[in-house]
Amino acid sequence: SQLITNENGEIKPVAPPAPAAKKVSTTIAADDSTVQSQPITVSKSTLSSEALEDRVQKFNEAPEFMRILVAKIAGYGVDENTPGAVDRLNATDIVLKLYDDNIGYEDIIRTSDFTDESEREEARRMLERAYEQSGDGGDNKQDKPKFTKEQIQEKVEELDQIPTFLKNIYSKELNDTEMALMLLEEDYENKNKKGGFFGMFGDTQKGEIGKDGERMDVENSGSFSRLFSPEDALNGTSAGMKGGDLPFMIESLYPKSTRKEDETPDKRLVDAFMNDIVASTNSFIPNSNPISVPGGYIVRGTNKCSSGGELIDKLDKRVANDARLREKISFFVLKDPFPDIEDGIIDPFNWPQVLFITGPNVARDPEVILRTLITSLGIATTWYGSIYPFLSNSKLLDKANEAMDLSDAGMPVDMSWLSDMSIPLFLTFIALQLVHEVAHLAVANSKKFEISVPTLVPSILSGITSSITTLKSSPKNKQDLLEFAVAGPLAGMICSILVLSYGLGLTATADAATVANFPGLPLAVLRQSSLGGGLVDIFLGNGVLNVPASAEGAQLLASTMIALHPFAIAGFLSLFVNALAMVPVGRTDGGRVSMAIFGRSGSQGVTFASLLLMFALGFSGESDLLLFYFGFVVFAQSELEIPMRNEIDDVDFSRVFVAGVALFLTILTLIPMQ
Repeated sequence: SQLITNENGEIKPVAPPAPAAKKVSTTIAADDSTVQSQPITVSKSTLSSEALEDRVQKFNEAPEFMRILVAKIAGYGVDENTPGAVDRLNATDIVLKLYDDNIGYEDIIRTSDFTDESEREEARRMLERAYEQSGDGGDNKQDKPKFTKEQIQEKVEELDQIPTFLKNIYSKELNDTEMALMLLEEDYENKNKKGGFFGMFGDTQKGEIGKDGERMDVENSGSFSRLFSPEDALNGTSAGMKGGDLPFMIESLYPKSTRKEDETPDKRLVDAFMNDIVASTNSFIPNSNPISVPGGYIVRGTNKCSSGGELIDKLDKRVANDARLREKISFFVLKDPFPDIEDGIIDPFNWPQVLFITGPNVARDPEVILRTLITSLGIATTWYGSIYPFLSNSKLLDKANEAMDLSDAGMPVDMSWLSDMSIPLFLTFIALQLVHEVAHLAVANSKKFEISVPTLVPSILSGITSSITTLKSSPKNKQDLLEFAVAGPLAGMICSILVLSYGLGLTATADAATVANFPGLPLAVLRQSSLGGGLVDIFLGNGVLNVPASAEGAQLLASTMIALHPFAIAGFLSLFVNALAMVPVGRTDGGRVSMAIFGRSGSQGVTFASLLLMFALGFSGESDLLLFYFGFVVFAQSELEIPMRNEIDDVDFSRVFVAGVALFLTILTLIPMQ
């Protein structure tokens, strides 16, 4: 219904009849006679002007959906589909009506519309908790509580665990039962500081959360903003959970970029988000106060949507229309990093969920100058890596040495022949890396998240160690992250295999004079890849990579150079570099795939195992490239990726299968030949 007015245009209450008038007798002395007065109406409202003003303010500060609900209960017609309709109601009249009628939460439940019975029960549970904590009447009068034998016995058992001298400090005259009753009464009183319906509309300035997660002044705050137990609020955690564990887990599972001191959201913005966005959608029912953690706040609760993606979409639509929050916060739905297991074993297929509220930017700082310098050095080492294979050819090396001798003698020297020969190898290798990056960019654009320009990390062994592409904004879910992460290395490896095979074909069909001018790679390098070396063996035949198991074989392994077409060398090195990117460590492409499939905690275990294996293979002398890459990822890529908007929904099996194919190629590439 629309707002209902009288003939003068004033808003008037409807539906419930006004409270019955009370009849009172008044005696008036006049000329020694008494006169009985007519019945008069006496209002039950005895609020002082200060109390009335305070309650009106609290009503106005409550979320719109709650004010509409309260107005309907008070008997005021209001169209909840008309924006701002409730703002045109007389808040003072509503406050007095509620105070007079002393409306309880069952009235609210009975007259509210719910989509299903589960929503009704959830609302009843939350409002019931609010009333339990705020008292059950508007006059703040409390009956003396009654406790069951079980409650008293439980408290006595708790007291049995306390040393006698401490109990004597508290009271020497009381026995354990009397002391248990006194403690239970104190607990009851602490839960009932405020009374009446308006205890639900708390002062949002109370209960500020400190840096260490401790909540202050909870006992003075209203129950609507504190629907949870005082112990939960004071600890900033669920009962039974150590206060330092959750912050530690956040620091362990999320990168430093999520903990920028100047980006942490203000507590008032978090309250506005929870009250005006989350509560109004009824899509996430919190069961804890916002818990202060490094970088933001964690809110535990129940996701009422069918998926994490649906929850994010609903909240995004609301935030997009709220100028206060639109560019001030980011929020993510995650699996609880450190759930409360006091109620029993947690079902791994129904893991508790949380909202993680942070500042607007959780991406790594761009560091443009540093990354530009690193990329410039990476291009330089790639150029060096393109020249070095030609100098491994003894014929070309002798020609270069002759030119250097002439230069030392002051004679003009032309070394352009070496550059001309190296350019095809250099350009082919760079093109294969571009395939990797273009695949990343195509997926990022299709999934509508932003990435940085890649940074080429130098390597004296393979030209570049890897390319670092930073996420500038969060992917929507783990599946988007997996598709982005696997696209680059998989496209790069496939194209590298094709180029390697084409180059090996040219090598196998070239005449002796042409092969004499080909660049070469050491036999030891070619044997560091079972896939790459296997293709060389297949195309060139005659056991070209076989080495006898003897001292002579070890010397042969170190000194023998295999002549290859420049395309074959570019393809081999690019295959190795792309495979390294798929090693599941930290925030590498492989680490992102691991996190999407196994989650953050599982990915940490995979990272540890991968690092251990790389170190073992590298330290044993089987693969110098793996040892060099081990140092790189430990130094620069060990952190996990920034949070996804939705880390609840699982990845489709089809994507897992594609990731498995990429991992299979990676293992074949990086395992040395035996």
